[in-house]
Amino acid sequence: MTDLPQYTIRESVRAKHVILKISVHDGLVVVVPYGFDVRRVPKIIDEKREWIDRESKRIEQRRNTLDTELAPRKILLRAINEEWMVAYEQNHSSRIAIAIPRERRLTLSGNTADHALIRRALRSFLIAKARMDLPGLLLSLADEHGFVVTKVSVRFQKTRWGTCSTQGAISLNAKLLLLPRDLADYVIIHELCHTVHHNHSTDFWRLVQEHLPQTQTLRRTLLDDAWRFVPLWLEGQYKGSR
Repeated sequence: MTDLPQYTIRESVRAKHVILKISVHDGLVVVVPYGFDVRRVPKIIDEKREWIDRESKRIEQRRNTLDTELAPRKILLRAINEEWMVAYEQNHSSRIAIAIPRERRLTLSGNTADHALIRRALRSFLIAKARMDLPGLLLSLADEHGFVVTKVSVRFQKTRWGTCSTQGAISLNAKLLLLPRDLADYVIIHELCHTVHHNHSTDFWRLVQEHLPQTQTLRRTLLDDAWRFVPLWLEGQYKGSR
C-alpha cells in the first residue's frame, strides 16, 4: 500500500456505514459507525484513492477561487431557469441588508467583507425564493401525474433533497432551485411516489420508472454529481462525500 493522504477519523452513532468526506476546511474525513474497527480505514482509503484524487483536485480549484465564490456576482437558479445578479455596497453597518432594486437583481449592503454575513443573507434569499416557487412546481407535477399531496413545505436541509411523511406531507430542500430542472423534477417525482409507497420497495421504483422513464440515469447523477451545483457561498465550504 503506497503512502495514503492525510485524514481524520470521526466516529458517529448515526452512521450505518463508512463515509468519506472532503472539504476545504477539514480535508479528508472518514466517518465511521460507533465501534467500527479503525484498522480497516487505511484499506478503505486506498480502495477509494481515485475518487479522493478527483475530489482533491476539485478542492484545490475551489481554493483558487474562494473569495469570488464566497461573494458571488450571480446566482443560477437552474430549476426555474433564472439568473440573478448580485451587487455589494460596503458601509459602516455591522450587518447586511438585502434588497431587490429591480427584477432579478440583488443588492447586499453593510459589512460585505464578512463572508459569513453574506452567506446568511443569500441563504435567506434562497429559502424565501424556494418557498415562492417550489410548492407550485411540485403541485403542478402532482396534478400532471395524478398524485394527491396533503401538505408542501420548504426547508434548508443539509443532506436530503426531499422527504415525505406517512401522511403524504412533502418537504423539499430549498437547494433544489440550484439543480438542473430534470434533477429537480426527479426529486419531486420521487417524493410524490412516496405518497403511494412509503418505502423503497420494488413497487416503489416501478412507480417512479412509470412516471419518469429516465429514472436510473437521473438517480445516478443525483447521487454522484448533484452537490456540485450547490455553490460555496451557500455551504461555506466545498464538500464531497462517498
